[in-house]
Amino acid sequence: MASKRTPRIVVLDEDLSAAEAGMEQVTSVRSDVSAHESVSTLMGTGDIDETAALTTEEIGTVTVDLTDKEASDLSKRKGVAAVEEDVWAHVSETGDEESHPDDVADEDPEASEEVDAAQMDIENGEIATDEQLLVAADRASQVIPEFDDEIDFDEAGQVFALSAVSDPIVASTGDAAGIPKEKLAALIRCIIKCALTELTDNQATDVSEEMINKLLVRNGVALDSEAARAIRDYITCGLRIIYVPYAWRYSTGAGARVAVVDTGIAPRHPDLRVYGGASFVPGVRSWADDHGHGTHVAGTIAALRNNRGVVGVAPHARLYGVKVLNRQGSGRSSWILGGLVWCYRARMHIANLSLGSRSNTHDPRQYSRAYERAGRLMRSRGILAVAAAGNNNGPVGNPARCPSFMAVSAVDCNRRRAPFSCFGPQVEVTAPGVNVWSTYPPNTYRRLSGTSMASPHVAGVAALIKRRHPSWHGDRIRVHMWRTASDLAPTGRDIAFGFGLVNAYRAVR
Repeated sequence: MASKRTPRIVVLDEDLSAAEAGMEQVTSVRSDVSAHESVSTLMGTGDIDETAALTTEEIGTVTVDLTDKEASDLSKRKGVAAVEEDVWAHVSETGDEESHPDDVADEDPEASEEVDAAQMDIENGEIATDEQLLVAADRASQVIPEFDDEIDFDEAGQVFALSAVSDPIVASTGDAAGIPKEKLAALIRCIIKCALTELTDNQATDVSEEMINKLLVRNGVALDSEAARAIRDYITCGLRIIYVPYAWRYSTGAGARVAVVDTGIAPRHPDLRVYGGASFVPGVRSWADDHGHGTHVAGTIAALRNNRGVVGVAPHARLYGVKVLNRQGSGRSSWILGGLVWCYRARMHIANLSLGSRSNTHDPRQYSRAYERAGRLMRSRGILAVAAAGNNNGPVGNPARCPSFMAVSAVDCNRRRAPFSCFGPQVEVTAPGVNVWSTYPPNTYRRLSGTSMASPHVAGVAALIKRRHPSWHGDRIRVHMWRTASDLAPTGRDIAFGFGLVNAYRAVR
């Protein structure tokens, strides 16, 4: 009985051209030999059916059905860097300004070297055992972080003002909007409490205009003020604990192009504005969301400030739906690679990947070479790829574990580690990922948990930074988020939180 052929991703050696990779098998090397032709030649078994193979020239990969023996033989050939299974990846959930950032980011060798050096430090450092890492992650879960920074808290632990040494954003904004600053904190808490009372886990019920008006009048706020309009958008606890409302004074992400590499985005959701996209799911031509996950992720990144629903981290960022997962929330690595190359071709600024496949090792030297090739391609164009760490309380999965992707773990609204969050030396920052309220198809809202929900908070902050510093390269934005994160115990970079909780205000002030 013949061995079964299954989809594999053949990664050609990046130091060799596609033509050179087939050098030993052909009598004359042509400059126009494609990666597809090269793999066909290297196999030595006749031409691969071009209609059954997926070639991605920019990263030198070919996806083709191979038997175990064919894959093993091919991996030993000169010019082949790796042969990987085309595994299934899944969603990582448990449940108007006119100016735009520059299209081309300035090269930033220093930031790129720092990113690469950090990976080398991890790979060359002592590799902890799975048992040691599990103990460290469990210990991190027991810690309730304490903060003593430039942002003040009330007795309930809510942000309400900045200290005298910082910019008095809340006070000045409140005065300008006609709200006495001593009443602002009480008003915000009152509105949030009312919103939470009326919103359910399954559908959105907007706080009524009558209720809002009564609250505003009771607190002495003019009904046509800026504050009255702003509080109709529900600001989630996740946005509050990373200080997003404070960051909006400096940036709302206008013009930053953010690709949601996921199940697509609901094209007619009233709280979202989508500028385009593409589908890489076989047989599906539209980037419209037929699952729900991608729409939820998109809302966390850039739900509009439009007096309804929720508001995203970067409400003026430009969303693009890159559909790489099917209606079941699953997709093959080859589909995702196609989506990442689209991000490169379309000159995105940020790509969010709230998806992944599991890994069975914490060893930072073990990761997908195909994903890493795509990540390096995007880095070369200044694109920052942000990825969810995973939800099985184990090793960080692919693609987040690849050096060119920014791995994000999850915390709850008390800044405590989410028990499902993956951990390991690859984690760079953490963000809110528990019971996150966001947009959902076709025109409603839902609460979901997962590192899928944490990653878009970081992608949104990256969009805020991109607007604030249009020429910054993705690597510089990445390093900047490391340096401005709020450190969580233990001190310094760790396997649960990375450099700490992403901090939007510090990142853009």
